Amino acid sequence: MEQNASVKRRLGYLSAAPRSSTHPDAEVGGPRSHMLGVMRAFEVLQWEVKPFIVGDRVPLSWVTAGSERAVTGGFLRTLVSDIVRLNMGALNARRAWQELGQQVDWVYERRAALQSLGWIFTRHGIPWILETNSPLFYESKAERKNVVLSRLERWLEIKAYQDCDILICVTEALKEIIVREADISPEKIIVLPNGVNTSIFNPEGQQPKRIFDNFTIGFVGVLYAWQGIEDLLVALHDLRTDGLDMSLVVVGDGQMRTEWEALAQKLGLSNNVKFVGQVPWNEVPAYIAGFDMGYSGHVKLQIGKMYHSPLKIYEYMAMGKPVLASAFEDAQRVLREGETGFLFQSGDRQELKSALIKAYKSRTALPEMGRQAREEILLNHSWIARVQTLIKTVDQILELKKQQSDANVVTLSPD
Repeated sequence: MEQNASVKRRLGYLSAAPRSSTHPDAEVGGPRSHMLGVMRAFEVLQWEVKPFIVGDRVPLSWVTAGSERAVTGGFLRTLVSDIVRLNMGALNARRAWQELGQQVDWVYERRAALQSLGWIFTRHGIPWILETNSPLFYESKAERKNVVLSRLERWLEIKAYQDCDILICVTEALKEIIVREADISPEKIIVLPNGVNTSIFNPEGQQPKRIFDNFTIGFVGVLYAWQGIEDLLVALHDLRTDGLDMSLVVVGDGQMRTEWEALAQKLGLSNNVKFVGQVPWNEVPAYIAGFDMGYSGHVKLQIGKMYHSPLKIYEYMAMGKPVLASAFEDAQRVLREGETGFLFQSGDRQELKSALIKAYKSRTALPEMGRQAREEILLNHSWIARVQTLIKTVDQILELKKQQSDANVVTLSPD
């Protein structure tokens, strides 16, 4: 699709989730990084970005520390949260259209449970690009436990996948689930993994926040069960018993923190494991700078797959740190064994211990591995690289749809 270079293209960036916010103190850091990364990349590529982010318009208490507990504190509280989200979705879709409807060429929406905003734009002929990071109809019920109206959520989510013009999935595994569950054409789906802002996650100029003097593995993220911290704690206990002097720093908060802190104490690791809790977003790079190696140990979810694209892998690597990761899609694609990281089979604690031993024995080589890791990110995995791919592919899909539509019009025209 040819574009006049002197005319800026215009993007409406939509997010309906009331807890997903770009505020510096937002409790949920992943969505914040993702939203800012995508919007900033579009702007660098000379687009005008007009955001409609509900989480930036609600009271601050809805998005800061403790907000997750407010929607997972029992059946009644979660039900009330569901009803609020449903009502907000209907209202905010119309507000988004009133504000942005005549001012954008595309809308790009981050999928939220029980609500969508982009449907009203596509009804008026504006392409609706919908991004999904998980099958929320499953994850919000089985893993996060933050939705009661799960049948309604499933119906609304599948309808959004069917109605949008283009669907972005972060992994092939997620694409397979969505195609099967929503019965949609794979041709409308773009697989686009997560990326990273290489200016923010940049080791230059960072003062490392070093908590332990010995070999330190680090984790950054929300403490959900699928993060695999339990396996790491057990492996750490066994290896310390065998004489390997290593420690663990966990940066983040979430549902599993209390249980995992108790496990660390039970295993006698209180002096070698530090749960830092949630920290301001601008301090995260300094904590990563204080690690020797980052950990991304996702495990299979109850649905039988691991479909996430872990932001942490890209953030560790951008900070010049090698990564210890379970061998799922993103890690297998991005990491080079023994050069930028170490892989192990998820759920296999013996393999995890073997990978940890390799990393420990490679301590002197880790800085060079980290340098290569950042180089890989700069070349191929920044948000700018991701969005460049996105724009090109969306243009191709929309042009093909236009040609097919024009051909149908010709076919249906009277003689």
